[in-house]
Amino acid sequence: MSHADASRHAAAFLFALIVGPIAHADDGRFQLGAWAGVDVADGEPANDIPGFGLQFRYALNESWAVGAGIGRTEYDFETPASILGIVQDSSIEPVDTLAEATTFSAWAERALSPGEGKNTWFVGAGIGAASVDVPDAVGPRADGGEFDIHTEVSTEIIVTGFVGVRRKLGDRWYAEFRVHANQHFADWQMEDRVSGATGTIDDYLSFGGRLTVGIRW
Repeated sequence: MSHADASRHAAAFLFALIVGPIAHADDGRFQLGAWAGVDVADGEPANDIPGFGLQFRYALNESWAVGAGIGRTEYDFETPASILGIVQDSSIEPVDTLAEATTFSAWAERALSPGEGKNTWFVGAGIGAASVDVPDAVGPRADGGEFDIHTEVSTEIIVTGFVGVRRKLGDRWYAEFRVHANQHFADWQMEDRVSGATGTIDDYLSFGGRLTVGIRW
């Protein structure tokens, strides 16, 4: 099974797991939403990390809630050759490769303005696990040779802190926007199959925001 197929099956499983038990609930505690957003980082491994996904939220009371979700990101792994100290032929565009990741996450949040009108400000923190797939990067060297860089990525653990605002849209629908900081605990191992040069990418920090639209039960 390919990485993309596994991600689709995992998303379908999570959707069924969430929706099945709450199909008949009608007390407004449950929320299911679709989100899209983007993170920015310092270039190792990426400058920008766009993504989309599903999130489920359950309100324990007016002040506290817990959530879980699945996300999909696809982003340019920037110039892997430079990380290994390999000088690429400058006559062509820098060679990037398209990394893909599927992230499962869980979090807790606290409402800062419970029960005050349509808008609710909130803060929270959570943890996630990301499965990352990186294709090989192949291109010409400045000295006339070629590089062929293979990258292995261990499961990334991501610790998140966020703040946002949620707005009711009628009786059933809602929209929310949040900004967050993500600390990625990462281990990227890289090797050029031609020269034998190796390199690593360790922990990195990203910042971003995302917009969610969903339905309430």
